[in-house]
Amino acid sequence: MAESSKKRKGSSASASASRAHRSGATSASTAPIPPSLSSSTLFSSEEQQKRYSNLFSSRSIIDPKFIDMDFFSAESFDCIQAFQNLGLIPFMSLQLPVYSELVKAFYSNLEIQESTLISEVFGIKMVIDQSLFYDLTQLSSEGVPFEGTLNDDWKFDFSVHDARRLVCTNQADMTGRLLAGSLAFESRILHYLIVRILLPRSSNLAQVSEEDLIVMWAFHKGLQIDWAHLVRYRMHKALRLNAPLPYPHLVTLFLQHFNIPLDSEPYVPIKRSFLIGASVIASFGYIKEHDGSWVKKGARNVGEEGHEGEDSSLLSKILERFDGFQTFAFVGDKFDAMELQVDMRFDAMESRITKVEEDVSFIRTCFDPPPPPPSSS
Repeated sequence: MAESSKKRKGSSASASASRAHRSGATSASTAPIPPSLSSSTLFSSEEQQKRYSNLFSSRSIIDPKFIDMDFFSAESFDCIQAFQNLGLIPFMSLQLPVYSELVKAFYSNLEIQESTLISEVFGIKMVIDQSLFYDLTQLSSEGVPFEGTLNDDWKFDFSVHDARRLVCTNQADMTGRLLAGSLAFESRILHYLIVRILLPRSSNLAQVSEEDLIVMWAFHKGLQIDWAHLVRYRMHKALRLNAPLPYPHLVTLFLQHFNIPLDSEPYVPIKRSFLIGASVIASFGYIKEHDGSWVKKGARNVGEEGHEGEDSSLLSKILERFDGFQTFAFVGDKFDAMELQVDMRFDAMESRITKVEEDVSFIRTCFDPPPPPPSSS
C-alpha cells in the first residue's frame, strides 16, 4: 500500500500541521479557496479547470468524523461489536488531514466506471479498482448492494412499523416523523455513527431518514451490506449539483497512495471536534453507573428514593401544563428540532470563521516572509 509514500507524507504532514495551526484552520467544511491558488498545474486541461470553477470550487466539505477507539473498546455497546464483526472499524477510525482544494479537485474530475474510481489531480491519474479500494479502506464487498432505498432482497422482510419498534423507545410515536430523541439508547449511538461517519451528511442530523432506518434495521437483523459499494455510491451521489462532499479523509488516503504532491498544500488538521467518544454519549442525557451501565439521568434517583406519590402528583401537574400538546413524543420532537437548529447555526458560524481564516492564510502567502532580526553581536 505504498509504504514508502506513507513515510514521506508523514514528515510533510507535521510541517503542514504547524502551518495550519498558525493560519487558524478550524474545520473541514471550508469555503472556496481564493481562485489564484487554483494553479493551472492542478488540472491537465482547460475543461477540467472550468468544471472545477463552475461546479466544485464553492462546495462544502463534510467534516471527517472518527470514533474514539480508546473509549469504545472499553464499552460493551452492541453496535461496536457489529462494526467489528463487519470489518468497519478501520474505516470508522481513519484519521487524516483534509486538503480542501484537492478534495474538490478530486471530486470534480471523478468518474465511476463498473465499481472503479477514476480521477486526476495535478495531472496524475488515479485508478482505484475494487481490489485497491479494499486494500486502502478495508471495506468488504460482500453483501447486498444497498443504495439508500429498500431493495428486492429485503422487500418482503422489512416494514417501517416493525423497524421503528425495533429501534425506538416504548414511548415513541410510531406514526409521525422519527427523530433521534425517540431512539432507544443503543440505536441512538448506532444512528449517530451512521450519519456522521458511514453515511455522513451535513444537515438534518437529528432526523432518522428512511435510509437510516433501513440501515439500522439491517444492523439489528445481522444483515450484510456491501459497504464498499455503498461508499462508492455515496461518492458518486455527491457529484450532483451543490451536494456537500463526503469522505474527505478517504480522498487524502487516495492522494497519499498515488504520491500526489502535498508538501506545500494548505490543509485542515485532525481536530478534536472530529472525535466521537464519551462526550457524545453524555450529550444524549445518559450517565455511567459504577457497574459500567449507562442510564438516563434522573432515572436512578426516582427509583431509589421512593417518592412515587410525589412523582405522581408532579406528573399530574405537568400533564395539566402540557394540556395543549398531544403527546410527550411531540414535546421530545420539539426539543430535538431546537437542538438541530442550534447545531446548524453553530455550523454556519464555524464555516464563516473558517473562510476568514483561510483568506488571511492566503494573504500571507502573497508576501515574502519577514527578514530575520539583526544579530545583536
